[in-house]
Amino acid sequence: MQIEKGLFNGHFLQRRCEGAHAAISGSCENEGPVIATARCGKAVLPWYQMREIGHARKGRFDAVLSGLPAGGPYTITVACGGDSVQIREVFVGDIWLMAGQSNMEGCALMNGNAEPHPQVRCFTMARRWETARDPLHLKLESPDPVHGGKALTRAAAQRLRRQAKRGAGLGIHFGRLMHQRTGVPQGFIATASGGTTMKQWDPALRRLGGESLYGSMWMSLRAVGQPIAGVLWFQGESEALPALARAYTQRMRRLVSAVRRDLGQPQLPWLMVQIGRFIKSGSFAETAWPDPKSWNRVQERQRLLPKVISNCAVVPSIDLELDDCAHLGAAAFSILASRLANAAAGFICGDKSVGQEISPVGIRLQAACPPHGPQIHIEFSGVVGDLKSAGFVRGFTLLGAKGHPIPVVHRVRINGGRIILQLTEKPPRGGRLAYGYGLDPSCSLTDDRGMAVPVFGPLPISL
Repeated sequence: MQIEKGLFNGHFLQRRCEGAHAAISGSCENEGPVIATARCGKAVLPWYQMREIGHARKGRFDAVLSGLPAGGPYTITVACGGDSVQIREVFVGDIWLMAGQSNMEGCALMNGNAEPHPQVRCFTMARRWETARDPLHLKLESPDPVHGGKALTRAAAQRLRRQAKRGAGLGIHFGRLMHQRTGVPQGFIATASGGTTMKQWDPALRRLGGESLYGSMWMSLRAVGQPIAGVLWFQGESEALPALARAYTQRMRRLVSAVRRDLGQPQLPWLMVQIGRFIKSGSFAETAWPDPKSWNRVQERQRLLPKVISNCAVVPSIDLELDDCAHLGAAAFSILASRLANAAAGFICGDKSVGQEISPVGIRLQAACPPHGPQIHIEFSGVVGDLKSAGFVRGFTLLGAKGHPIPVVHRVRINGGRIILQLTEKPPRGGRLAYGYGLDPSCSLTDDRGMAVPVFGPLPISL
């Protein structure tokens, strides 16, 4: 007896209210009912002992494995008459698609990467389920031309992972946190690729299969053959040129819509990261990319995506440390994973309070009140507890009507969930306010749960 489709050693199934579901098929010498028994360790699941799941005839069988509870690893024996096959290390939990560019791929130095966890699994770029180990994204093991892969053997891929100097990312941190929060196994589908643009992720390129990013991603999703819990998306750095930044929202809406349509999950949660800092020096210093205004424009469009895309959450990364000019370090990924886990809890656990985003909802100029000069008061929604900062608060920039920075902010005070900017003089008419202005700002505002204030603006000031 041989299973050819639907369930293999190491397979990960998405949990459902009624239990996990997998349609399996293959070849069989006998005819008659197909029976399944599931074990966790040595214990047989009482409701999954000698359970009829399908039928075999004329050398073939089709069956449906259903009702398997969250947990694992399970060993499942499928039999027909005296013919049988055993599938080992089957997990049931939450599956997350990892997609985007290099910061989702994971480029941090491997001196602080997360320890593997037996309940955190990864469907690698070789399309094999394994225990998740950094680097999760190893493009050389991909069989797809778009990744330039060489379809490495498992042994060769394991050797490269052991030798890797870079490749730490957020996946394992996120998986460990979500396992702690939900109590169920966590699985990832690795599909990110560094330096890629929204145009390269265009769903229209699905027809090219492994020669396109969307096509390669879809082939991995189809190979897993399961619904998923959500998407983890970190991309946008490559869009920091004027024409690309203007098209960003439209392209993101098209991508999210296509993934949801193709998976048949119209309300699939989409969790994404607002791009952070970039240090433009060295070989980048004389290039057009990244354009600072376009970089901020992408950040603002990302911040506003939940207003135009349902079941979408965006978390900031502007306050996190880098390992180089653009890539987050391993310690930063630990913090970012916590923010994404809080956002995921709003969708998976129904705990909206920990996942809500911080957003400016009112920016108002206050008249001078001696002995102080004029002030700008900023009200925020989504703050849990109070705002706080390590050291004095920086990151706010006042811009004139023509978009030039005006150095009039001399002091910033925190008042619970409100920020008060003390000005040396009244801002000009048409002035606007930004937080995180430019490519490499200094931003340190968070709330009591550790969620950062996102980059925003420039936004108008109410007089």
